[in-house]
Formats: sequence, C-alpha cells, structure tokens
Amino acid sequence: MTTKRVHRLWAAAIATSLLAQACWTAPSADPNGTDSVQLRGEHTTEAPSVRIAVDARIELISLIFRLAGNPEYTQGRVASYSADVEKQFGEFGNHPVVTLARQLRASRGVSYDACMSMAVHLADADELKLRLPLAPWPEALDRRWSVEGVSGFLAAARQFMAASSFRRFFDQHRSLYATTESRLRKLIEQEAHLEWFREYFGERPQAAFIVVPALLNGGACYGPRFRGAAAQEELYCILGVWKTDAQGLPEFARDMLSTIVHEFCHSYANAIIDRHEPELRAAGEKLYRNVATRMQSQAYGNAQTMLRESLVRACVVRYLHRYDGAGTARKAIQEEKRRGFMMIEGLSDLLGQYEEQRDRYPTLESFAPRLVSFCNRFAEKEVQVQGDLAARRPKVVSMTPANGATDVDPAQGSITVTFDRPMRDRSWSLVGGGPHCPETTGRPAYDGTRTTWTVPVKLKPGWDYEFWLNSESYDAFRSAEGVPLEPVHVEFKTGKNK
Repeated sequence: MTTKRVHRLWAAAIATSLLAQACWTAPSADPNGTDSVQLRGEHTTEAPSVRIAVDARIELISLIFRLAGNPEYTQGRVASYSADVEKQFGEFGNHPVVTLARQLRASRGVSYDACMSMAVHLADADELKLRLPLAPWPEALDRRWSVEGVSGFLAAARQFMAASSFRRFFDQHRSLYATTESRLRKLIEQEAHLEWFREYFGERPQAAFIVVPALLNGGACYGPRFRGAAAQEELYCILGVWKTDAQGLPEFARDMLSTIVHEFCHSYANAIIDRHEPELRAAGEKLYRNVATRMQSQAYGNAQTMLRESLVRACVVRYLHRYDGAGTARKAIQEEKRRGFMMIEGLSDLLGQYEEQRDRYPTLESFAPRLVSFCNRFAEKEVQVQGDLAARRPKVVSMTPANGATDVDPAQGSITVTFDRPMRDRSWSLVGGGPHCPETTGRPAYDGTRTTWTVPVKLKPGWDYEFWLNSESYDAFRSAEGVPLEPVHVEFKTGKNK
C-alpha cells in the first residue's frame, strides 16, 4: 500500500521559508469483460497482458467508506466527480451500511487495503455476492473482516445500492471512466515493463494483471489479490487518481509507474514475508520499535506490515535501477530512508546479489533464507545505532495548547512548542491539511535560545484540530547539530466562545 497524503506544510529551512503541498504519497463490474493490452519490453512475447478499467466494485466500496469518514477515501482530486458524488450520495451519511463501516473501522480496523480486499472478492457491484465461500476463509481476503462483519456489511450494502441509485450514477459517468482508462492505458503501453515480474519473482502462469484507476482515492493506492478455487489469480494495482489536467480530467505521468510496480509487488513480496514470519518476528519487532511513529503516520501499524513494505520498496528500487538507472534508484533509496525504511539500501544491495546469482536462485522465494539472515543481522546493528541516535534526538518538553487538550480558548492566537535543547534556526515542519489543520496568520519563529518555537494562528470555537510536528517526508524540526525530531502527532479541541 502507498499513500501520498495531502499536506499543508509550513517549513523553513536555514534562511528560506516555504509554504508547500505534497500529494497524499495507492476492471469493470465484469472483470473478464475489460480490454487487455500486451506490454512492450525486452521480452515482449513473455510480457503479461494487463486489464485496465474503472471498476464499479472499487468505486462502490470506496464511496461507502468515504461516507463513513475514512480519510484515505476522502482524497478525491477529480473535482467534478467528487462534486457529483456529494450531490447524489451526501444524504446517505447515516445509512446503515455507512454506520456499519464506521463500526468496523473502530472495532476491527477495517480501512485502507482491507476495504479494497473486500471489493475484489465480490462477483459484481449489483448483487454483491462473494466469489468464494467464507469457509474456509479465502486465502487473499483481509483478516480484519470477519464472517459476521462481511455478512452484515454486504446485506446493508445491497440496501444502499437500491436506495442510492449507485448503478445509474456509475453508468452516467462512463465517458469520464473511458477517458481515464484511455489515458492510463497509453502510459502503461508505452512505458511499463511488467514482464519484469515474471523474470524477477518466477513464473505465475495463472495470474492476471489488473490496473484499476480509483477516482475517489486521490493518492491512496493498494495492491490486493484474489485467488480462486481453481488456483487462478488476479493481481491488482488499485491506482488512486491524484493528478488532473487543466480541464480537471485524470492525468497519468511516467513517475506513477513506480507506484504501479509497488502495488503489484505486494502480490509477490507479502507472501515471502508471511511464510518466514516466525524467523523474522524478533528482528521485525526490534526494528519497528525504532520507527513506530513514522510507520504509524503512514498507516503501517505493526512489524509485519513494515517488513512487507520494506521488501516491496526494495524490489521497486531494483526495478528503477534496471529501467531508469542507478541515479534514480539512489534517489528512491534516500526517500525511503526519510520515510523510516532503514533497511532499504542494504536490501537493495542484497537483491543486487540475487540478480547476479539467478542460476543458483531461480525465484525470489528461493533467495528468502538470505533475506531472513540479512534482516536479523541488520536488526542487531540498528538497535545500537538507533539507541545512540535517540539520545541525540530533540524532544518536545511542552506545548501551548497542550497536546490532547479538550477546552482550548479559541481566542488564543498562537501555538508554542518548547524543546529540550537548542534547535536549528529558521527550520521547522508543521504538517497538516484540510479544515482541521490550524490556520496560520504569520511567520513562525524561535526565541533567542532557539528552544521555544511559536507560530501565530487563528482558531475557531468548538473545533477539533490536528497536525504533525515533522512527518515521514518533512523533518525540518532539527536540533542545532542537525538531528531531526521524531514525528509528533498533535491534537486538541477548542471550547465554545466565552
């Protein structure tokens, strides 16, 4: 899973203040009825065909969780489409299926890729019947669902389909979908090298590649998988639409290819990590403790998910190295390190050895013992390194308003953060976005000791606020010696006007 979150960032680095934005940095109703294209590449005859189509199942499930308030499904960037969604479905915010979606998220964590996992296990978006029985539990269906949860959710979703006229809405937007599909197909036909998967991971003859542009997902992208009873597989890249042209229509650029590769890699790499989970558990837990805050800010809530993402991202680096060159691969490594994936460079180097020894290791699974050994060695060394770094990291001593406060005076005109040591002057990252990020009204600044930082703000009464001090991508809050603050999630609520 990848997420490119929409942030409002006020960061000043050395002598420069910057107000910047970053994007949220994941088939039709009849999957067999979509168009397929044969991908070009060095080994064209071996390249898999790929189906590209907007999928009514994906749009429906995304819509339900959007109405439920899941932030990862409220990032749509096609303004006209989002407006049409609000016009037709805005009144259904308290429909039983939406209420149930909220409950499933709160009680079982059904969100992000769990939603898309359910979507690809549906036969269609009309009758909403599962493609497989739930006993035994389908191999690729996310375990955050339960038998009871699935049954209740689908029953309520059928009611929603009838009450909301979703199918009519979907049919009315087929022209937009066709434009979206055509543009994405052009990118994949001309630029993608999906033959690499067969070469890199090994044969998977019954696997079909499917790319689904998801118009409500913004930069949130996912890589679910479906495996049928007869062992046929569907490997998905659910690609959020986060770029549009001057007319507001979806646009797909070459730099999106790494995201497509990333999501398909999940169908290969996840299984390797899962099969070797007992051997990786201790190392994963050690590594995760050191980067938990950064991982959680990207919705990676446990060590297993972090290890999956680490291997996926290392594989993407190797793809970039092969097709875009060593310089692009190095830039990708640095970005992944900023996000907290500290093993990425070593994993990439190790995979380089795999590439050189394919006579000995015909598939990446056959190379897995080397991966396990590397992770265990890295974890031992990293614990010491991170322990030393933690001692040198700046820490937040206090805040005004206090983090977690529930009755903040809305007349308060600033946010103040005090650190335990002098900080780098004119360098900061307040990261947030949307109506719940405080509105800044002036230039932030440190005091004379550079231990207290203040930013002028305008607060509304009776309002929930949240933001981050530093994030996985922006870390300009640094000590005077250049060590970044570990990302801090800040929440508070203002009281009513007095």
